[in-house]
Amino acid sequence: MSNPTFSLIVEPKLFDRFLQLLQKGVKVTGRVGSTVRSFLCEDLGVSPEYVEKRIQTLFLNGKAIDNPDTALLKEDSTLALSAAMPGLLGATLRKGSYYARMRSEISHEEQSQGISLHEGFVLLKLFNLLSAEIGPAVLKRGIWLKGEELNQFLKELSDELLSYCAEARVDGQAVKEVLAVHVVGHAQFGPVAARAAVEHRPPGIGRCPRS
Repeated sequence: MSNPTFSLIVEPKLFDRFLQLLQKGVKVTGRVGSTVRSFLCEDLGVSPEYVEKRIQTLFLNGKAIDNPDTALLKEDSTLALSAAMPGLLGATLRKGSYYARMRSEISHEEQSQGISLHEGFVLLKLFNLLSAEIGPAVLKRGIWLKGEELNQFLKELSDELLSYCAEARVDGQAVKEVLAVHVVGHAQFGPVAARAAVEHRPPGIGRCPRS
């Protein structure tokens, strides 16, 4: 069974609901075996300057990263990113921090053995300002969710889909907004994992065709 693709273009009010998914964590594709910096810049398209100056706290599988150039991703690694956090705790967790020795037990250790590069999945989590700043590009690129998870999430948005959807496609085919809600309600995306791509559009520009 192939993996279905669900694409939406929605107004900002609904788009914010999708951004909230990024804090819980979503799977994205990328080159497993690459460094964290390479994954962010080459796979996700984040600029090197943004990685250096804006992404101040990085956790790989629950361990704080000091050098994204040496930390390697494995299949199904969990990568959590945050902008600078306030206070001593924030300073301690920051990459390359002077206080890094205070968190040695939760610091990521450099890997001496490389992993062969291949396409795989990474569980990505974005916190605070990063969700709004780079989350749109992540959602447009496409996230992967279990079919039942996507079903449940979209069911909760059924009324909002009708009000704030500009375009809906299933496997590349345009569908009416009412039909989009209907197929979701009938487990169109389960149990196989589905790819969801979401973009935002200013209010009032285009609407999903109604029945």
